[in-house]
Amino acid sequence: MESLVFIALTPLAIVLMMVVSLVSWRRREAPGGWALFAFSASGLGWLLFDALALLAPTPASTVWIVKVTCLFGPLMGVSWLAFVLSYTERFTLTARLAIVALSAWSGVYALMALTNDAHRLVWDTWEVVPDGSLSRIAYTLGPLGWAQTVFAWTAVTISLGVLLWAYAGTGARSRDLSRWIVAGALVPMALSVSFLVGLGPLEKDFTPIAMAVSSAAFAVGLARYQFLDLLPIARTALVDNLSEGMLVLDPRGRVADVNPAAQEALGASRVALGSLLRDSAPELAEAIASEPDATFRLGEGADARYVDLRVSSLTDRQGQDSGRLVLLHDVTRRRLERAALHRANADLYDANAELQARNDELDAFAHTVAHDLKNSIQGVLGWAEILRDEGPDLAADELRQIAGDVVTSAGKMGTIVHELLLLAGVRQAAVEILPVPMGAVVEEAMARVRLAHALAPAQPADWPVALGHAPWVEEVWANYLGNAAKYGGPTVTLGADTTATGQARFWVHDDGPGLTPEAQASLFVPFSRVGTGGVEGHGLGLSIVRRITERLGGTCGVESSPETGTRFWFALPRASETSARAPLALTAVA
Repeated sequence: MESLVFIALTPLAIVLMMVVSLVSWRRREAPGGWALFAFSASGLGWLLFDALALLAPTPASTVWIVKVTCLFGPLMGVSWLAFVLSYTERFTLTARLAIVALSAWSGVYALMALTNDAHRLVWDTWEVVPDGSLSRIAYTLGPLGWAQTVFAWTAVTISLGVLLWAYAGTGARSRDLSRWIVAGALVPMALSVSFLVGLGPLEKDFTPIAMAVSSAAFAVGLARYQFLDLLPIARTALVDNLSEGMLVLDPRGRVADVNPAAQEALGASRVALGSLLRDSAPELAEAIASEPDATFRLGEGADARYVDLRVSSLTDRQGQDSGRLVLLHDVTRRRLERAALHRANADLYDANAELQARNDELDAFAHTVAHDLKNSIQGVLGWAEILRDEGPDLAADELRQIAGDVVTSAGKMGTIVHELLLLAGVRQAAVEILPVPMGAVVEEAMARVRLAHALAPAQPADWPVALGHAPWVEEVWANYLGNAAKYGGPTVTLGADTTATGQARFWVHDDGPGLTPEAQASLFVPFSRVGTGGVEGHGLGLSIVRRITERLGGTCGVESSPETGTRFWFALPRASETSARAPLALTAVA
C-alpha cells in the first residue's frame, strides 16, 4: 500500500523538482546556481529510479535499479554542501578540492553498491517483498552504508550551521529566506533518519518524496525572494554597511537588491525588492534613463534631497546584459554647506567692496582736504597777511574787497566741512523714518540756495507723502536746486510722480545744455565734479544725495539730453496710514 502512495505522489514530486532544476539551470551562473542544479537533478534522478524500482517486472531488476539509486543520495549531499559554501562565499580552493573528492567518492560508493553481492559493505541483508500489486526492497545497511549515511547527514547539518551563521546578522528579508532553505533541508533529513533507525511506521523510504518538499521550499525562495538573482548573503557584511547607496536592477528594471544607505538616500521614495523601479521611484528611474551619471533632486522645497548618481552595466560570464548597478550618494548636506559657503563668500565680497569704497572715500577726502580746503585757507592767510602789513595804508574800497574775499573763502571752507560731516553722518546716524512734509522741506531748501528764488521754479500744489528724514531730504533738494542754479538754464521746474515700483519720485528739471553720457556716468560718485565754465565745486553734493536716498530705502538718478535739458530725481517709499501713525527706526551702519 505504501508503494502505491509513493507512485501516486511521484508525478507531483517530479514536477516540483523539474521546476527547481529548470530555474536553477537558467541561474546556473549565479552564486550557488550550479550546485543547486546538481542538487535538484540528483534528487530528480533518485526519485525516478526509486519509482522505477517499484514498477520493475522482476525481483532481480528491482534490486539492480535500487542499487543504481545509491549514486544519487551521496551526490545530493555533496551538491547541497557545495551550494551552501558557494552561496555564503566560502567556496575557497580547499572547499573546491573537498567537493571534487566527495564527488569522486560518490562514484566509488555507487560502484560499491553495484558490487555489494561480493562484499556486503553497503547492504548487509536485502530482500524483495510484495506490497500490493507492486514490489519493494527491504534492506539493512552494512558498515559502509551506515558510514556514508552518517557522513552525508553530518555534512548537511554542518552546512545548515554555516548557513544560519551567515544569516545571523542580516535583515528580515534574509532571515525569511533562510527559513525556507533550512526547512528544505531538514524535512528530508528528518524523514530519512527516522526511516533508517525504524522510528516511524513507514516501511518504505519516502526520502525522495521529501526531497520534493525541499524543492517546493526552494521554489518559494526562487519566486518570492529571487535569491539566485541576488548577490550572495555574505555580501551583507560589506554592502549593507556601506555609506554609499547601492541598488541592483535586473534587465527588466526590477529591484533585485537595495542596501539601507540607498533607502535612506531616496527618503520618501523608498523601493521594495522585486518591484519595478519606475513604479516605486519614478524620479530615480527617469534620472537613470536620461542622465546615468549626474546629480538629481528628489522632492521639492525644504524637503528636497540631492543625490549623485552613477550607473554601471552588469553582464554575466557570456557577456549578456544581466542588469545595472546603481550607486547613490546623498549630497544634500554638501550642497547646503556649499550654498552657505557661497553666501559667506558673497557677504565677504560685499564687505570687501564696502571697505574698498570707504578707502576710496578716504583717499578722496584726503584730496579734498589737501586741495580745496588748503586753497581756501591759503586765500584767507594771504588776505590776512595783507591786512596785517598794509592795512593802515589801504583805501576803504580795497578793505571791503579783501574782507569780502575772506568771507567767501571762509564760507567755502564752512560748506566743505558741513558736507563732509553730513556725508559721514548719513552712514553712521540713527534716525526715525517719518512722513515728510515735502512742500515745507522744499521751501527750506530754496531759502538756503542762492539764486534759487531768482529762478522762480514752478512746483506742484500738492506733493506726494513719502517716508524719510526731513533734514536729509532737505539736503537732497538743496543739492539739486544748487546744481540747477549753477549749471541749468533760465527755466527750472520741480515736480513729482510715481515709479513702476510704487515709490514717490521727486525731480528738478532745467533746460540747460544737458550732460554727455560720459559726464552722467561720473555723477553721484564721491568727490567727483561735473561742471562747465568757471564754476567751481568739490564734488560732494551728488554723492551725499545718493547716500541719503539709499539709507532711506530709495534711489536717485539723472536724465539728460541736449534737446530736453537735465532732470535730477530721487525716489522714496510712499507713506501709508500705518507708517504715518508708527514711525520706523533707522539704525546706524557700522
